Amino acid sequence: AAATRRGILVTNTPGVLTETTADMALALMLSVARRVPESDRFVRAGNWTGVYWSQLMGVDVHGATLGIIGLGRIGQAVARRAAGFGMRVLYHNRKRDPEAERSVGAEYRSKPELLREADFVVLAIPLTAESRHLIGAAELALMKPTAFLVNVARGPVVDEGALVEALRAKRLAGAGLDVFEDEPKVHPGLLGLENVALTPHIGSASGATRLRMATRAVENCVAALEGQRPPNLVNPEAWRSP
Repeated sequence: AAATRRGILVTNTPGVLTETTADMALALMLSVARRVPESDRFVRAGNWTGVYWSQLMGVDVHGATLGIIGLGRIGQAVARRAAGFGMRVLYHNRKRDPEAERSVGAEYRSKPELLREADFVVLAIPLTAESRHLIGAAELALMKPTAFLVNVARGPVVDEGALVEALRAKRLAGAGLDVFEDEPKVHPGLLGLENVALTPHIGSASGATRLRMATRAVENCVAALEGQRPPNLVNPEAWRSP
């Protein structure tokens, strides 16, 4: 809104990071379910002395129930990947999307229903005034104590303090977070927990995807400088054709 008042065109790079971010969501799901970060630290610390029956035992991702909050481009890409793991896919949007349901084989649920049923909850929604702290203490209390939360959306969608308390109290099995409430700061309570996978907002960080993002940004800038409407204009009300 501030840019629009000043006649500044704002553009973005939609679509180019969808598949790469969905890959990251699956990576975090697998990491926390199979305790990959914890296992890596265990080996590096020289603690591995042999294979034991219950050593670093995790849970299966295949055949589990996945709940996706936000079945947009990224959410649907996550759902397509989940099909390869034989997962049952639930979703919640503000509005039901029958076309997306048919496309990715997802079942609609209210948010409370999804939180109660899902073994893994993936957040893939934009940050808005309505979605800030969409997942707080009340929502975490609905989840199974064996469930995992994965956030590849925006940090403030989750109340990190409430998440830390739920993880400490073992009311939640674990979490995989690529985004944080006050980036680049991370809630200190998360840093001491073993049942979390933490990555520094690298959901789109593959060489090919970052190059496509940069190229799209340049294309938007060049169009504006040449007096043409940028292809990915976020605030069309600021556009004044020559």
